[in-house]
Amino acid sequence: MQYFSRSIEIAADQDVVYGFHTDPANLARITPPGTRVRILQHDAPGEGVEIILRVWPFPFISQKWHMRFEVIDPPRRLTDVMLSGPFRRWKQTREFVLLCNGHTLLNDSVEYELPLGALGRLAHRLFLARHIEQLFTYRQQHTKKLIENHSA
Repeated sequence: MQYFSRSIEIAADQDVVYGFHTDPANLARITPPGTRVRILQHDAPGEGVEIILRVWPFPFISQKWHMRFEVIDPPRRLTDVMLSGPFRRWKQTREFVLLCNGHTLLNDSVEYELPLGALGRLAHRLFLARHIEQLFTYRQQHTKKLIENHSA
């Protein structure tokens, strides 16, 4: 099992940052260039609600992600798990902590397990760990930019 976490302070109220993350359309807005995301199925967020995405990490290569919201605790926490997709296991928790200055600390944490045993572990060491870190850095920086520029 692998773990990753990253935090960023956003100059906005907890409700605003939480609300941004409950809108599936924002996923495409915070996805790095070169990667496409299409939402195939979604409903209003709630515990047990499922979302199906198609992700193109590279041109002409797509992956289907079937996710379910496991924990919805407005405006403090969102947790989703992957039901099927490219990982053996993927669980992402976003925590929204209201700071005394009125800003929000966004904490992203992911627990994940790769398929393919030793080959998956090698891929993780060679490039996947760095890719996940870059992905979340990009997403958080663009979330901050969109919210703080009031275009969320």
